[in-house]
Amino acid sequence: MKKLLFISLIFLFACCKNDDVDPNTTTYTVPAGDHYSTFDLTLLGNSVLEFSFTTDSSWIWPEPEHNGYSKVCGIAWNSNHSNSVRIVYMRSNDIGVLGYYYYLNGVSPMENDSLWGVMDTVEIGKTYYCRLGWENEFYFIRMGDKNHSHKVPEKPNGWTNLQHPYIGGTYTIDHDWKTTVKWR
Repeated sequence: MKKLLFISLIFLFACCKNDDVDPNTTTYTVPAGDHYSTFDLTLLGNSVLEFSFTTDSSWIWPEPEHNGYSKVCGIAWNSNHSNSVRIVYMRSNDIGVLGYYYYLNGVSPMENDSLWGVMDTVEIGKTYYCRLGWENEFYFIRMGDKNHSHKVPEKPNGWTNLQHPYIGGTYTIDHDWKTTVKWR
């Protein structure tokens, strides 16, 4: 009987295998009331990320009282508050805004206005193609036909790691935020 049950379970899993799942696509979820998405530390072998992400209805929430940017995706060298490049998102005046910000040698975008800015407004259901990181002496972000760069003559030191979706530091939202990323 145990053998039959075991063989049945193997058959069930084999039949239910989803061949349509793209191994290069990851859906990150920041649970309602939390800041962090579901993820493991992901070390990277280079200083550039290429990916796309698609927005959905979970990207809509009321503008919080203490508004700030939420991280969509990024790359960091050692600590994310030391040296990093990020695409970020904010709800403002009932629209979504995509932007960028950098940490440079421990200096935050709150301390230096040249380290952040707005790139685009969000269309729900749209896919945004991105490339970001450090190369040729610049931090850079390319999102579709929009670009921004900041001169950083020396490559940041340390191991590179993926920066996962994160809801802004002073607030949370009342529903799960989902970010689907396809790695290139």
